[in-house]
Amino acid sequence: MPFARSLLFSLLTLLCFGSAAFADTPDKIRLTNGEWAPYQSETLPGYGAASSLVTAAFAAVGIDVEYGFFPWNRAMVLVERGAWDGTFMWVLTPERERIFLASDPLFTLQEVVFFNKDHALDASKPEDLKGKVMGALDSSAFGRQFAPLIEDGSITVARVQNNQQLFEMLAMGRVDFVPELETSGYEAVLEHLTPDQQKRIGHLHTMTYAWSYHLLVSRQIDDGPYFIDSFNRGLEIIRGTGDFDRIIGALIRPKTIN
Repeated sequence: MPFARSLLFSLLTLLCFGSAAFADTPDKIRLTNGEWAPYQSETLPGYGAASSLVTAAFAAVGIDVEYGFFPWNRAMVLVERGAWDGTFMWVLTPERERIFLASDPLFTLQEVVFFNKDHALDASKPEDLKGKVMGALDSSAFGRQFAPLIEDGSITVARVQNNQQLFEMLAMGRVDFVPELETSGYEAVLEHLTPDQQKRIGHLHTMTYAWSYHLLVSRQIDDGPYFIDSFNRGLEIIRGTGDFDRIIGALIRPKTIN
């Protein structure tokens, strides 16, 4: 029965190669993370809502996640060098697209302009803020709409390492405005400022800017394309199960100051 033996041999060969391929498929990804409540934090349940979303998406395709918490600049550099596999949640810029592989968007959130009510702002377009000092985080793309005014010196930028420092500067009048996501901005206000300082902080309803957020994976690792494809598939799965909407609920309900 030569044909039967040949068929059996072919099936065994396919099984062997299939098993080898499956064995080579990574079942864990190492991601750098940071402090940006309520989205990401080492002290929050599930490391924050965005971390929980990433964990769930990878879990849906059989991949575990290991998180390492670092200052944001270092978090990105470690992935750029391939020391860690990926990082999130980041907006795309031409430079980041050149350095990293990017996932489909996780979600889109609105940036607003925060100000100190003791020095109220009346602005509806970036040009209305000429001569002001903008507070911003290191490695943050927030404030992109002000880039031409920053480049020509019409707006000065003061950069700090975290949201606590950023909103403390705003409360003390050391900067005139801060572009940040509405949710994370008020989260920082409520967590880091005194009740009296909290009452001073508001945001402009006339100026918003939409940002889409992504997982970034190093181009220095062999499994980069596999991780991106797997994550995108995982996102679709958890959207279908309803887990996506359950996890990001906290992200789309900004806190306000009474």
